[in-house]
Amino acid sequence: MYNIGRGNLLAYRHRFTISKGVLFLALMLLALIARGQAEQDQTNSIDSYLTAIDNLEAEHSAYSSQLSDLYMGLGESYALSKEYSDALVAFQRGMQIERVNFGLHSLSQAPYLTSIADTESKLGNQDKSLKALNQIYQISVKSYGATDKRMVPVINSLIDWHMNIYHQQRPKVGYSNLVMSEKLANEMHAILDGTTSLENVDGPAHYRRIADLHYVIADHITKHGEPRESGFTVSTGSDSIRRSEARTSYRHFHRGKAALEKVVQTTIEQSNSVALDKANAIADLGDWYLLFGQKLTAIKTYQLAEEMLVSDENPESARESLFGTPKIIDFGIKKKAQESTGSENQSVTVQVSMLISEGGVASGFYLTNESESEALSDNEMKWLKKHFRNKRFRPRIVERQAQESAHTVNYERLTVGVED
Repeated sequence: MYNIGRGNLLAYRHRFTISKGVLFLALMLLALIARGQAEQDQTNSIDSYLTAIDNLEAEHSAYSSQLSDLYMGLGESYALSKEYSDALVAFQRGMQIERVNFGLHSLSQAPYLTSIADTESKLGNQDKSLKALNQIYQISVKSYGATDKRMVPVINSLIDWHMNIYHQQRPKVGYSNLVMSEKLANEMHAILDGTTSLENVDGPAHYRRIADLHYVIADHITKHGEPRESGFTVSTGSDSIRRSEARTSYRHFHRGKAALEKVVQTTIEQSNSVALDKANAIADLGDWYLLFGQKLTAIKTYQLAEEMLVSDENPESARESLFGTPKIIDFGIKKKAQESTGSENQSVTVQVSMLISEGGVASGFYLTNESESEALSDNEMKWLKKHFRNKRFRPRIVERQAQESAHTVNYERLTVGVED
């Protein structure tokens, strides 16, 4: 066997270490160069917009209709450079030009108002952000009418804003955003019922979104209670409050169920939907029942979904995909993904085995690979168990009956910043 020799090995390791260090420095240098180039390009872009604006104003006027697009581009360039105050001024100037040229309630100013809302939010001015979004709503109502189907995407954008703010706040503070979102969702539901045919391809997604919102509200009430000042809770005393919260939670169960029933109806009516699509929609309704503790109704609904698969090209494969293994039930509207901040937090992925009951409750947790146990602290294991105990699973269905079954999933969590 070739023997490199201890001295030679040490020298080799030393050279290898130096090489790695040189490589790392080179990569860092390239990254800095690329970053510097990007910043320079952004500066050049801003200068180009400012020059173009000056030239156009000199040639025409300060309110030339062509200027609004330039101000939009300028604002976006400032925003990319995180110069939000300057971006805000540019967006506001663009909106003002649109109003002068096309009217105070022109729809053409909506993109500028959206950019203003986003920028105000980044500056921490949530009230001003909401004001801009409400302006979009008002001008849309004036242009379309409050019950026109074109109001649906406008309402959706407002719900998105409220939900994103809700996820950033403490539960008690964020509850007001849930109240506003519910009012908007009720408006959207009424518009959809009055204007959207069952064959409309967008129908299922819109109705599902309403159900997702009602789940968020019901889950909030279950975990955090309902603020007395919200106007819904009228009783006094802890028992009365609990009864009131149960009634309120049931209201959201009922409204979410109604929305999911519409998902089923609209999915069935779609000309291009197949048996598996229809069964999926029905199974989601079963999941809803299970989440709210109605196990028997959930099982009957799952059985209806199974029956729908009889006409599938490969019914056994379809049944396996829907009911062969437990699945986490996933309702809710999540926070928008944030821009990457280059966090140094590292994630650990482990395989977790558990037992899923007939009612979809997880227990009996253990890591399938014993060496992975060393990757998680006791505190992290506690949070792992809590994470899955707070979930509900669609149980495995065999011969039309729910079965207790073992289940293994990949679980990833940050190893830095886990709460004690």
